[in-house]
Amino acid sequence: MTKKKLLLLCKSKFMDINQHCKNCKYKSHLFDKLSDEELVFIHKNKQTVEVKRGAIISKSGEPIREFIYLIEGLAKLQKVGKNGKEQIISLARPLDFIGLLSIFSKDTYEYTVTALVDSVVCKINIDSMRKMVQMNGMFSMDILKYISTISDEIIRTTYAINSKNLRGRIALLLVDFSQRYFQSNSFDLPLSRKEMAEMIDMTPENVIRILSEFRRDNIINVRGKHIEILNMNLLLKIRDLG
Repeated sequence: MTKKKLLLLCKSKFMDINQHCKNCKYKSHLFDKLSDEELVFIHKNKQTVEVKRGAIISKSGEPIREFIYLIEGLAKLQKVGKNGKEQIISLARPLDFIGLLSIFSKDTYEYTVTALVDSVVCKINIDSMRKMVQMNGMFSMDILKYISTISDEIIRTTYAINSKNLRGRIALLLVDFSQRYFQSNSFDLPLSRKEMAEMIDMTPENVIRILSEFRRDNIINVRGKHIEILNMNLLLKIRDLG
């Protein structure tokens, strides 16, 4: 999907996402455990915001004031080490909660979250969410399950990346973008070569080199940020065996 089409899609959907939380078609299954009265309370304490590509949604070190829900778009969750090295921990897709790993255990955000494309987020006052967690046991359990799922996914992804060679890591990333984020063999990479390197613990030079190798071997076609996967079966083998 091109940037222009994505922007038009976000704008068209933005017209109807300010509806009541009870009837919102973007509502997460987590909110199914809330009563109508609780949903009214959440609706009164939330706002829907458009975020431009490259804009920071939440910043590491800043006070946690909101429970953030990604309605449309794509965002990266990033940590900066003491040596200044940046590491992308994970990516957030539509209907994901942003910063949930630290939102109930810390007073400040542990990670910086940045929009990779024009996005739309729903921001709910954190005190309102904490009140719902205290009042509704089933809702609290679903939140805990969701946090556990996110933690498991990050651990699995980190292990998968560390256990593969460089070609396997690039293949893993391309397959994930194709199957999990875009559901297409043809897409525009939302990450720069440097960001790809940060995500899979490589150098930008190695990322560029292996993408060139994949193109030379007719596994992919590369035109700037646009990727077309020509041989998914071979890419999957490299991912699994790399």
